[in-house]
Amino acid sequence: MDLLRQANSLGPDLIAVRRRLHAAPELALRLPVTQRLVLAALDGLGLEISTGRALSSVTAVLRGTAGPPGSGPVVLLRADMDALPVTERTELSYAPAADSPHHGSMHACGHDLHMAGLIGAARLLADRRADLAGDVVFMFQPGEEGYDGASVMIEEGVLEVVGRRADAAYGVHVFTGYFAHGLFTTRPGPLMASSANLQVRVVGAGAHGSAPH
Repeated sequence: MDLLRQANSLGPDLIAVRRRLHAAPELALRLPVTQRLVLAALDGLGLEISTGRALSSVTAVLRGTAGPPGSGPVVLLRADMDALPVTERTELSYAPAADSPHHGSMHACGHDLHMAGLIGAARLLADRRADLAGDVVFMFQPGEEGYDGASVMIEEGVLEVVGRRADAAYGVHVFTGYFAHGLFTTRPGPLMASSANLQVRVVGAGAHGSAPH
C-alpha cells in the first residue's frame, strides 16, 4: 500500500484518537491523562519510549534499519499536548462534560489534532523502518501555552535521546480561517519559534469599534 493510501486508511482511527484527546484537555506541564492516551496510541509500534521527569512529556524513538546503525540523520517531529483555560460550549459529543474534571479547559488551539497527526506519522513510519537510513524522534511536548515545556524537554535530553544530536526538527500548526483547506505554508529557517505579549492602554473618548480613530 502506498503512503497516501495508508494515511487515508488511518483516518477513522486517528479521528477517534483525536476525540479522546479532545475530551480530556489538560493545562501546562502536568498532563497525566493526555500522556496515557498518547502512550496507548503508540503501543505496539516497536518504539523506544521515555517519559519526562519534570513534566508529562512523551518521547519515542524509531530506529531506521536501511543503513548501518548510527550512520544516518536524526529527524525530530514535534507536537504540543496542552490545552487552554477555556470553557467549551460547542455541544460536541466529545467535548468535556459539565461534570468532567476537564470542564473549564479546551483544546481550542488544535493541539489534539497535532498529537493525532504525530501519532499517525509514527504509525506510517514504523511500517517503513526498513526504508529509513536514519532515526526519527517523536516529541510530544506539554507546556506550549506559556509554560516553556520545550526548554524542559531539551534540558532532559530530547535532542540527544537517540545518542547523537538531532539534525533537523519539524512541527506543524493547524489554522482555521487563514488559509484554504488543504493548503500548507512555510518558509526556510525557524518559523513560529516564539511569541510575545503587547499591552496597549488607550485613554480617550469612547467610539464604535468599527471606527476607533
